Amino acid sequence: MKTANLVLTLICVISLTCTHAKTGYFWHITDFHYDPLYTSQGDTRRHCRRADERGSSGHHRALGRFGDYSCDSSLELIESAARYMRTRHSENVEFVLWTGDIIAAHTGNDDEKHQAIRNMTELLGRTFSSHFVFPVLGHLDPAPSESLTNMWSHWLPLEALQTFKYGGYYTIEQKQSKLRIVALNTNLFSVRDSSSVQARRQWEWLDAVLDKATANKEMVYIVGHAAPGSDSRHPYDTSAAAADANAKYLQTVRRHAKIIAGQFFGHLHADTFRVIYDNDRPVSWALLAPSVSPHRDPADSSNPGLRLYKFDTNTGKVLDYTQYYLDLAGANRNLAEWAAEYNLTQYYGLHEVSATSLHNLAEKLQIGSPHETNIFHKYLRAYHARHESSESCDGACAHQHFCAITCLDHVTYRHCVEAAASALAAAGDASSALIPVAKTVLSLYVLLAFVF
Repeated sequence: MKTANLVLTLICVISLTCTHAKTGYFWHITDFHYDPLYTSQGDTRRHCRRADERGSSGHHRALGRFGDYSCDSSLELIESAARYMRTRHSENVEFVLWTGDIIAAHTGNDDEKHQAIRNMTELLGRTFSSHFVFPVLGHLDPAPSESLTNMWSHWLPLEALQTFKYGGYYTIEQKQSKLRIVALNTNLFSVRDSSSVQARRQWEWLDAVLDKATANKEMVYIVGHAAPGSDSRHPYDTSAAAADANAKYLQTVRRHAKIIAGQFFGHLHADTFRVIYDNDRPVSWALLAPSVSPHRDPADSSNPGLRLYKFDTNTGKVLDYTQYYLDLAGANRNLAEWAAEYNLTQYYGLHEVSATSLHNLAEKLQIGSPHETNIFHKYLRAYHARHESSESCDGACAHQHFCAITCLDHVTYRHCVEAAASALAAAGDASSALIPVAKTVLSLYVLLAFVF
């Protein structure tokens, strides 16, 4: 009996040890919008740079040491983020996803852009000296070049550098597990570039990589700057991707959904998510992280954010994440004190991170009962990283968020928004819930998109 108990105890200990050993963490950081010329004496009408007497607009509002909601990121803001990340699970961090828009929109010529990226690369190199950082290009960043390739050669293996130098995309095979990282150049999805030779080659390359991953029984993380679908802040499509590229990406994800363990994007400067369906069934998800930069647009900014994922290192399954934020106004009054904002599964009451659980969460964002209203308000609070938006979000606004999350096809998104607006107008109350008929219409539009 004692022997049996001892064996059982050993089995439990081994089981617990193995389970612990499979858990790791990775950071997702995005949209630094680093501005080397930011100054607290700057003029918000001149991108928060210093204005001489001739160029001054007469604007004298003092800007903060760590930045301003009307400005791109100061160096001190990004350095404070790096210092904070170094203190969180540093021994268990496996890698860092860095999803583009590294530099501000008005950085200057190519030499100045590359120098700004070099400054950020060196900062992350010091912060994560024993970890790999996997960067992707945002729409504000320079095109792939030998300079960028050399700059990131200490993070990327030779095979990855070869495809990055030509097209800005690459894949990373994790030797210790069956997890593969696929980094896309979503700039090649844009209207301007979607029909280019580089775009065609990226599609061919992506199909080949995913087919190989399927054959090798690997799981895949897809990483990029701009997610598929539309921006929930606009009633009509303002996607970063051309319609044909957006549709092709969705088809690719549906075809390989069984091996895609996660999709990670930035670009929107907002904390949100996307659900991809196949024949009305949720099959994949994408999580969009908020930006480090506080600037989005004058009426709708957010606090700086950082995200730390918890995952199974063997399978790639995302177990949870913790979202961190900086109260920028408070930081400028005192010190930069980053803090945990929320934990995904606890905040929304999710049992797991999956396409089905996020689909169910999206359904709750359609304002109806007091409980659903509370869920949407929690979502909206996280969307802005706890920055109090000056704009209200009524029933129509809430349904724009729902449509953006669940209708990633461009036409379907517009139909979804129009159906919601019509139903709310018919109900005579823009802040009321959709009537059952309107909900049916929304479901039909979504279903039609998945069928056709």
